[in-house]
Amino acid sequence: MYQAHFLCFVVSSQERVEGFTRGEVILPCRYNVMPIKEVTIFWRYKDDRNVCNIVSGKADLTDQDRQFRNRIRIFPEEWSNGNFSLLLTDLKDSDSGSYSCFIPTVNILHQVELSVQEKPTPKVGPKSSSVSIKGQNLSPFLFLLLSPTLHYL
Repeated sequence: MYQAHFLCFVVSSQERVEGFTRGEVILPCRYNVMPIKEVTIFWRYKDDRNVCNIVSGKADLTDQDRQFRNRIRIFPEEWSNGNFSLLLTDLKDSDSGSYSCFIPTVNILHQVELSVQEKPTPKVGPKSSSVSIKGQNLSPFLFLLLSPTLHYL
């Protein structure tokens, strides 16, 4: 005789987050319905790579994927408020993808899609020593402002 087992996950939300290489980003995970004393949370990257475990109210990084070592920060002081977000630092292109925050006691799966991009560099045009106001070049009149004495005609 065969038994069928079904797991039912309630996806509480899906969010998109953007960050820049070498920067940092908050990966949000909130569940404010329940006050949890000894919470258990599993953060995963692409469903199977361990980002962070919180087991019985304590961080457990023993099986953390090496891609995330020394690059995450969690906020235990926020857990009692239902905030299980984490900070991912020193972003890399390879960090782009799907993250999930699973709360097994209530079968809540919160998904975050992270997009990491190269930080745009500001475009600096050619240097100019001219001064303008509303498109009017004032360079010919600078000598009036810079002269030590001004003579009225």
